[in-house]
Amino acid sequence: EGAPACFRWHDEDYPILRVWGPERIRAGWWRDAPIERDYYIVATERGSRFWLFRRLQDGAWFLHGAFD
Repeated sequence: EGAPACFRWHDEDYPILRVWGPERIRAGWWRDAPIERDYYIVATERGSRFWLFRRLQDGAWFLHGAFD
């Protein structure tokens, strides 16, 4: 529940310093499988920013993208 404190990507740990969000997205109510996600923008100790989301159905985390 809530924002992550760190995440792992390409076998490297990324501790998170700052979090923006969540922005909850709900779509597909008219389909058989609705989509429910919480999106976060995070800033890491390395100075990188990433866009992460948590799938609400099972709590699984995903990397949606990276900012340059």
